[in-house]
Amino acid sequence: MTDPGTPGLDPVLEALFTAKGSLVRFTAGETLIHQGGLTDSVLALRTGAVKVLRHGDSDDTEIVVALREPPETVGDHEAIAGGPRTGSVVALTEGAALAVPGADFRALVDADPAAALALCRIVSKQRRDADRAYVEQLSYTVTQRAAARLLALIPRLGDTDEATGAVSLQLSQLKLAQWVGASREAILRTLRQQDALTASYGVIVIHDLEALRAAAPA
Repeated sequence: MTDPGTPGLDPVLEALFTAKGSLVRFTAGETLIHQGGLTDSVLALRTGAVKVLRHGDSDDTEIVVALREPPETVGDHEAIAGGPRTGSVVALTEGAALAVPGADFRALVDADPAAALALCRIVSKQRRDADRAYVEQLSYTVTQRAAARLLALIPRLGDTDEATGAVSLQLSQLKLAQWVGASREAILRTLRQQDALTASYGVIVIHDLEALRAAAPA
């Protein structure tokens, strides 16, 4: 194992991933975990960022439920609870992760109270993230939610034009709409009218960061 440990991962879990993890490299757009799949490995992100999404039962609708980046883990819920994967994990950028078999992860959590406590912390954070997203859905306008999501993605995916200061994101309006919970037509209407951004061919270009920040929730 040549990659350094990820700062911030609980030391007990870090020891497991370092000792028994297999290095997995991924590219942007690659699906690391498939919804409905029966694999139960747990991934500890080393570099890059991924999105966690769920597909509709009766159609191809995708709902983005979370964004994960180092030192976070993905797949831990099914490793403990068992059963098919409840969502998919798709890479937003290229990166790498360490994968450990679910059996090894369960054995550690069963045997070591410190590992069980670390898992509780992970689950608690994920629950807080889900609760925050739910509150945003109820409390904020479509424009506010879109602005907040774009601002969160800029440090991870943004490509800045040094000459103009414009920031490009490889993200379609449809994917953003699915994440925010709005229609494709409505998602960027107000921000476009304010000349804060433009969007076409799967790329969103932000021309006015201050306008975007002003549109986001305080």
